Amino acid sequence: MNLLAKLWRDEAGVLLSAEAVVVGTVAVVGLTTGLTVVAKAVNEELQDVAFAIRSLDQSYSIPAIEGCGARTAGSSFTQEPVKKSLDELTTVIEKAEKEEKTQAERLQQQMKKKDKDNNKDGEDTKKKKKREQNI
Repeated sequence: MNLLAKLWRDEAGVLLSAEAVVVGTVAVVGLTTGLTVVAKAVNEELQDVAFAIRSLDQSYSIPAIEGCGARTAGSSFTQEPVKKSLDELTTVIEKAEKEEKTQAERLQQQMKKKDKDNNKDGEDTKKKKKREQNI
């Protein structure tokens, strides 16, 4: 029991709250930045996979078979040219990127407007306090 009391009162190696806040802030900023980079890298790799799959020629042809009084119909599929498929895929990707950029700009404008409104409210409060002090 004496050992537990000594450990409880021991302050060697204590982490101050200000240090904890700084360490936590740096960790959150680092994680956010790192996860953003990872997300972009994963998206780029997935785009490469999409282009690779789209480049495969999936055309096939199965001829009709006839024999012993039985018959099967043939089947075939001809894929559109790979260049056309890749152009369509590129168009879809560019459209998605453009929409993402537009959404990011819209969010930035909303944040600026909100900051401006907050600053305006803060200035109004300061003016009221000055008036009260002058009275």
